[in-house]
Amino acid sequence: KQWCLRWVRAVCFDTNTNNKPRTGLCKPCQELPEHLLDCDDVKDLSEYNKTMQDAFIKNHGHGCRKMGGEAHDEVDKTRVVCKSIDTFTCYWEKPGDKDLNNTWEEERKFLSEFEKPCVKYTGHYFQSTLIYSILLGFLGVDRFCLGWTGIGVGKMLTIGGLGIWWVIDIILLITGNLTPNDRSNWETLY
Repeated sequence: KQWCLRWVRAVCFDTNTNNKPRTGLCKPCQELPEHLLDCDDVKDLSEYNKTMQDAFIKNHGHGCRKMGGEAHDEVDKTRVVCKSIDTFTCYWEKPGDKDLNNTWEEERKFLSEFEKPCVKYTGHYFQSTLIYSILLGFLGVDRFCLGWTGIGVGKMLTIGGLGIWWVIDIILLITGNLTPNDRSNWETLY
């Protein structure tokens, strides 16, 4: 058994302070499969200008220039910051090509080899919004639920634009042209 371990990196630094039992061979953390990693959410850079976005991505190696998208081809992907799960030991190597803040080194974090989609979900369901739009759209409830408060007030005061605005919003919703104000994607029902 000792001979076998020579081929694997035998020096693993166990920084686990909880004294939980750790398992696994000493393999580089970047090579672990996704289910053995605890990864942060994708970094949203969409509120910054292009220069700041480019500088962050160049210095840190990850980040989303834009969030969301309707079709698969429209959704950007990015690498994410990860660390191994608490009960698994891996060999952490400091990346030489990217800037690290001190917490990365303390917590043994690294950039993943895989990419995650740049989408966010904030609890907006298409089905419930469509029902609100059909039943209560003349009062602007659909617009309020999607975060379009100003338009919702206008729609409520005009009773759905005397019904015209109400019908237009149902059509916009069905065709995918009326989406949440925070640019999040629709939650999926499984």
